[in-house]
Amino acid sequence: MIRKTNLSFCIPKPCLAAVLLALWVCQLLVGPAFAGEANPLQPIDTSSPRSTLLGFLRVMNEAYPKGYGLLQTYLASPRLYLSPEEVSTLQEYRSNLITAERSLDLSDLSPSMARESSRRRTIQLKEIFDRIGLPPLESVPDEQAMAKEEFKRWAVPGTDIHIARIEKGPRAGEYLFSAETVAQIPEFYDKVKNLPYKPGATAGWHEFGTYNPMGVALALYEIVPPRWVVDLPLWTRASFFDQPLWRWFGIVTVLGVGLAAILLCHRLSRHWAGQATSASRWADLLRPISVVVVSPFVVLVLTDVLRISGIIYQVATPFLWTVFYFSLTWTVWVAGSAVAESVISYEKLRASSIDSQLIRLVLRLMTTVMATAILVAGADQVGLPAYSVLAGLGVGGLAVALAAQQTLANLLGSIIIMVEKPFAIGHWIKVKDMEGIVEDVGFRSTRIRTFYDSLVTIPSSQMVSSTVDNMELREYRQIKTLLNLTYDTPVEKIERFIGGVRHIIETHPDTRKDNIQVVFNDLAPNSLDILMNFFLKVPSRMDELMGRQAILLDILRLAEGMGVRFAFPTQTLHIESLSGELRTISDGPVGLPVKPMRQ
Repeated sequence: MIRKTNLSFCIPKPCLAAVLLALWVCQLLVGPAFAGEANPLQPIDTSSPRSTLLGFLRVMNEAYPKGYGLLQTYLASPRLYLSPEEVSTLQEYRSNLITAERSLDLSDLSPSMARESSRRRTIQLKEIFDRIGLPPLESVPDEQAMAKEEFKRWAVPGTDIHIARIEKGPRAGEYLFSAETVAQIPEFYDKVKNLPYKPGATAGWHEFGTYNPMGVALALYEIVPPRWVVDLPLWTRASFFDQPLWRWFGIVTVLGVGLAAILLCHRLSRHWAGQATSASRWADLLRPISVVVVSPFVVLVLTDVLRISGIIYQVATPFLWTVFYFSLTWTVWVAGSAVAESVISYEKLRASSIDSQLIRLVLRLMTTVMATAILVAGADQVGLPAYSVLAGLGVGGLAVALAAQQTLANLLGSIIIMVEKPFAIGHWIKVKDMEGIVEDVGFRSTRIRTFYDSLVTIPSSQMVSSTVDNMELREYRQIKTLLNLTYDTPVEKIERFIGGVRHIIETHPDTRKDNIQVVFNDLAPNSLDILMNFFLKVPSRMDELMGRQAILLDILRLAEGMGVRFAFPTQTLHIESLSGELRTISDGPVGLPVKPMRQ
């Protein structure tokens, strides 16, 4: 129980509570005085059940007067603050508890709950022994006795409290209170807490440390006299869900402050994102970072300062750590996108170019690996076995891979396209019967805008396995066509026309001069064919079309000036009359005069 002291002055309780809440935050930013945990220099001998039990009792009996006993002495004194010697003794008390905790097998406790749970269960185990009593020392097996036993474990008579040898791991061969016992200690304590203490017991230890604000008092001992914190009205100790009212007030306050900080960061993020600066793409990072910072701070206050217990502790601690790891994963994911966009902007790349897509893909793969590692570490922190999570991810990944083979093939195809770069955004390509301009290369497909303005989406796996004719990468663009002259064109005029066409091509500024072909090529059924084949050196398709147009218009002017006519398809029908005469009918295009062909 708490011994009340007479103070020379009085502070209103509501004002005191408000001041304490403000000072909690200040003191926690500096760091609690008792946050450090040094390894004890003299660990408990755990070579047998006897040595483990005796060592545990010895260390706990040494810790009691340094912790609970010292605080009772301080509260009975008129002093406001703890003396330096008392602070040093409290630090020794914490070291004793750590030493005692090492006699428990804590392997089944999740890392997120191990620190506070081990402290609390160590004190509860001592309280259990103080109420049920222990057998005579000689009845507890020592190392020699256990060497003869087939089963390397011993139970306290009349209980399910076992001390068993650890068979594997870094502490193999040591005798510790078994993991099953550690898990049941709270249940055992609830069953015996109303029993009277045995002589020489460390009475009132657990109740005082659990339901009085000693965590707050010790965290603020340099700022606020501990007795002011401990000496709260009796009504504040009324319990609800195993939490006294003063603790509920602290829980609501801490959660409210944390939520307010997160909401403030969200507002700042939206404001920052609205700024027209290159740094605005990093604004989204502020939201997950706020949760990453706030959640462990809230855990620290709830467990080390307020020392929440019961179902609230068992639910809140894993939940907050889960939020922390998911937020950390969110942070990495958003940071990967921000880095990718920053690199694209710095290199002045087109947002939809293949290089930009490749940068995004590489960063996305890196963030996926990092996010997976964070989630596995988080699963281990909250008590889910990491190896099982990894195995589950492996089996799940195999199932997903089997169910999404085509999707993975498309993703691999996109990676190949981005690395090999057979074409780029804006290139004119031909794929099978498709022809058009590349508009986008995504992680699953490539989109092509055809020359009749439709959008064709081709899966990347098909793009990789097909022959792609990139018309945009041509150094020279071929112009090849036939000039069809009528059969009544004289040979001399044909020769002069061929020379004129060659001259037009040679004098054009964009033609390749060393490979010009203008020759009389064929006697076609309807025309005399002149083959015209040359190359233009122009940067784009539009320049190609304009160059082609200019040359063809010059050829038409040349033909008009020379009186050369171009042929068109005709058909000749020979009809034999009854008298044996032949009549010839020539069919030409509609609206054109019909002329007989030369026989």
